[in-house]
Amino acid sequence: MARSAIRLTWALQVAFTIVKHISPWALPGVLFAVIYNQIYLYWLSWVGWGVWQPAWPAGRTRLVYLMVTIPVWAAVMAALQIGYPLLQRLWSSRHRVQPDYEAINLDMDESRPNARNLRRKYLQHRSYITVLVYLSIFFCGMFVWTTYEQPNDVRYREDVLAAIKDPRPEGHGNGEKIFIAAMFFNNERVLPYWTEEMTKVIKYLGTDNVFVSIVESNSGDKTPDLLKEWEARLNEMHVKSRVLIHDTSVERPPSMDTATPRIKFLADVRNKVMEPLVQMGGFDRVLFSNDVFIEAESVVELLKTKDGKYDMACGLDLSYWGMYDAWVVRDRLGGIVSSLWPYFLEQAGMQAVMKDEPAPVLTCWNGIISVTAEPFMPIHLRKPGRLSTNPLSTPLPSSHPSYGQSALMTPANTPPLAFRHSIEGKECFSSESFLLPYDMRRQFELNEIYLNPRVINSYEWSFYVWYKYVLRHWMVKWWIENVEAGSMMHLARMIIGDSAKVWRWDGGECQPWF
Repeated sequence: MARSAIRLTWALQVAFTIVKHISPWALPGVLFAVIYNQIYLYWLSWVGWGVWQPAWPAGRTRLVYLMVTIPVWAAVMAALQIGYPLLQRLWSSRHRVQPDYEAINLDMDESRPNARNLRRKYLQHRSYITVLVYLSIFFCGMFVWTTYEQPNDVRYREDVLAAIKDPRPEGHGNGEKIFIAAMFFNNERVLPYWTEEMTKVIKYLGTDNVFVSIVESNSGDKTPDLLKEWEARLNEMHVKSRVLIHDTSVERPPSMDTATPRIKFLADVRNKVMEPLVQMGGFDRVLFSNDVFIEAESVVELLKTKDGKYDMACGLDLSYWGMYDAWVVRDRLGGIVSSLWPYFLEQAGMQAVMKDEPAPVLTCWNGIISVTAEPFMPIHLRKPGRLSTNPLSTPLPSSHPSYGQSALMTPANTPPLAFRHSIEGKECFSSESFLLPYDMRRQFELNEIYLNPRVINSYEWSFYVWYKYVLRHWMVKWWIENVEAGSMMHLARMIIGDSAKVWRWDGGECQPWF
């Protein structure tokens, strides 16, 4: 151990000697560059080499790297300032040569200060100040690291924690009956996290107020086993549920790369998930989640969007360059959105996101939704007064599959809402997740649909960390809002396919992605 310390001291002596003859800033500069580069390489190794990194715009990513680099660099420099003299003394004590004569002090005027002693005191004083500066930078950096959460993002955390400590059948919420729905296929990576967070949500809502419906489509990984474990846990909690494992009642198409059969299959599986609600009714809202990473307090945030005054509320799924679900989401005017904050090109949506408030949209899904349950239920199970008893104010367009229905048809007596695929040749080819809110508007006149920018979720853990924790940091958020806001990059629409082939139909702008 001592030999290693001596070697380190020798190496540091050589380094400091070289640096002293070049520039006093050479060593700090080199160390800063090395640490910055190592953090960059670590990030690449974490998200995966060869995988597109969420590193655009580049200035945003460089800011994050600097936020990590600066305190680490300051700590290393402080350690060097403190440790180098100690190691130097250790070296001197082991290699000191004892003279065989007595040194004679030739300075006869003892009242005159010794220049060497003064210089030594000056250097010591300067060293103390330098250490103090580096430690100050380090502690400031640590403060920045530990203040990454936005108060609005965690405002329901204490409520969730209180529900976990004191679970009650009636819950800690407002008593609404929530139908939790999900479908999974080969999702062993996300399920442990998802089930744990949803368990917290159930404890908050109350076990008497929840029904869980899940369909698993014959996965080839541990997804069925993980769902069986969760089903057993739900049974222990006395939560009513239907968890279908290895379900093949909906025939899977030979290839999921074929657009129309894929959408039809997904629509049919989603309808399979909704069967218990259609059969028994009795719920206020449907919480339908994709296979996403999301925290329990974010789910509560979604349920409480606009203080519950909404017909449908969506989360914000972020991945790669930004907003992921570009095929589904449309602004309130039906326009295609941007992938970058603040996502919307029309003023109402843009201003809402800038204020961190729910943005009105024409359609959305974005990983997870909370939607009123009434239109999904058969007419005889609907609660009076929930749906309008007046005829539609705007007749159905000729492109809609229900076009031609009686002019006296009202939302209250319209057949149940269901997921479906597009009518070829009449409608823009769209996702089943897009057509659901579209039909809500056209058939039921449920127009209060919002995207909640606080409900961050993602399909990949690395992107979830990046967007949920890093880019929501107050310093990065300030950078995005005040520096990038003027760059006009957010005004670039996210078009899937040939931009020259974008066209408008009754459901807004059509993505020409196929």
